[in-house]
Amino acid sequence: MNPSDEKKYAEPSLRAAAETQIDNAPGGEMPVRPIDELLHELQVHQVELEMQNEALRQKQIELEASRDRYVDLYDFAPVGYLTLTADGTIDEINLTAATLFGMKRKDVLHRRFTSLVTAEDQSRWMTHFLNVSAPDSKGSVELSVQRGDGTVFQTRLDSRHAGVGADGTAVRITLTDVSLRKSAEAALLQRNEELERFNRAAVDRELAMIDLKRQVNALSRELGRTPPFALDFADAPPNDLP
Repeated sequence: MNPSDEKKYAEPSLRAAAETQIDNAPGGEMPVRPIDELLHELQVHQVELEMQNEALRQKQIELEASRDRYVDLYDFAPVGYLTLTADGTIDEINLTAATLFGMKRKDVLHRRFTSLVTAEDQSRWMTHFLNVSAPDSKGSVELSVQRGDGTVFQTRLDSRHAGVGADGTAVRITLTDVSLRKSAEAALLQRNEELERFNRAAVDRELAMIDLKRQVNALSRELGRTPPFALDFADAPPNDLP
């Protein structure tokens, strides 16, 4: 423990009393005191220091436990966490994000995040990064990002400006893999397009059937027969249709 720490933890009243005693001693010298009294005082001071050291050790244990809990929460969170410097360099990254990129953390740190973004999304990424680099700014964007093995996955970035870092600027990012959602959306879009094509084909087929029935009805009338198909809804003038 350095002198400043000892001063911090020392009993203020005892220190003040000791300083007063020294100041009032003739010639600024300490009065002669019995050896037993000095020994007792040294023993008390030793016990006091041991108690202070024990309190400091306990505080250190608590701080280390708190740090370990934070590391676990940060590293093994269900989403990726990154901190970028003002120039877009990855300064911090948790294990979840590194795993999403398919790389070891040491291989991702200190890389420019733009090097992980696919070519077609570079412009969108730069626009997003510039927007969230302004003080008190935040925003979201979805990008195609490249893994270490060259495969691509879809990710959502939720970013906000944070006034930290050596240059006072940093951007903190929450990274979520949305590949499954994107695949589901693409599959749903494909099914909708297929259904729309089917509906158009069904309508065209129904219109062709109506036209064929009209022809049969017209031929029946020419032969003096009753038209076999009731097509009043189809034969009505356009203005009479609902």
